[in-house]
Parts: sequence; C-alpha cells; structure tokens
Amino acid sequence: MLILGVVGQIACGKGVLVDYLIKKLNFVSFSLSSILHDELNKKGTKEFTRKTLQDMGDELRKRYGDDVLARRAISKIKNLKSKIQRYVIEGIRNPGEIEFLKKNPAFILIGVKASREIRFKRLLQRAKPWDPKTWNDFVKVDRRDLGVGQKKSGQQVGKCLAYCDYVLTNNKDTADFHKKVKELMKRVFKLNGTS
Repeated sequence: MLILGVVGQIACGKGVLVDYLIKKLNFVSFSLSSILHDELNKKGTKEFTRKTLQDMGDELRKRYGDDVLARRAISKIKNLKSKIQRYVIEGIRNPGEIEFLKKNPAFILIGVKASREIRFKRLLQRAKPWDPKTWNDFVKVDRRDLGVGQKKSGQQVGKCLAYCDYVLTNNKDTADFHKKVKELMKRVFKLNGTS
C-alpha cells in the first residue's frame, strides 16, 4: 500500500497534483474536509464556507486531539476493503495529523508551494464562491491557513510544510507542474518498490 499526503497553502496547486494522481496513476483521493462536511451536515449547516470548515476542523481537533481527522481518514480507508493500494489524503492542515499518518511506513508527505502573487491570481481565475476576492482578504485567509495567530489545534500549514518528504514548487504552468509530479512519482514508486 502507498498513502500520499498533500499539504500546501491556498491555491498552490494541491488539486492539480491530486487530479494527476487520480487520473494518471489510479490513486483514490480522500479529503479531510469531507469529514468536516459530514460534521457540519449533522449540525444542520446548509452553507459551507472556508471559515465554517476551518472552525469545524479546529473544534474537532481541540475536542478529540490534533490527529482526529487523520485517524478518521485511515479508519475510512481501512473500511473500504478495496483492492486499491494507492491513496492520497488531501486537506492536511495540522502537524498532529501528519504525526499520526507518519506512523504508517507506507505514508509519504508531499508539499506544494507557489508564490503568494501567483496563488492570488489563480484564486481569482478559479473564482470559487467561498474564495476571497480582494488581496487583503486573501492575505488574511492565507495567514490563518499558515498558522499566524492560531492555537495548537488550529490551522498550521506553515508547520506542516516542515514535515514534508518532498516539496514541489508550482510557479509556472500546469504542464511544467505535471512534469515535476511525474518525475517525483517515478522516484516515489522506485523507493516504495511499486510501479
């Protein structure tokens, strides 16, 4: 089995990496935010925003431990009883999640980085309804995501990036990034003894 974790700041290209793994290499994706959606649904929340999801993640980590989302993700993967042996976990935002996942020898953490200016341009282009629309709003969201002013159980993407086994920089176009992902995956599969 191979389990990849993906971590990075808002609009850095995590989704591009995950799509590549799914479409080109037959990975099954599991997003930690799906657990947050489930929890918000139980509470009757009808509208999901970045803030409601982040707040729910912070609340669950505070109540059940910083590794709660990772524990639930691995539990769901084990319950799939699938022949699939390649998983990618996205939406990692706290070191507690990584520390739990790294107990599994099949786990590898990949970080994605891009400059703040490029990420803001991508954000405006993708135009998701919950994305910030101004530079100031973007910087505010980005700082929270990084961990600025956050408690231990909060968003800590900046600290998470320090745990990465590999980091990809995504400051150019999609073709360039795909090339980097392809090269990295050759190395990962070779080290993992899979093809």
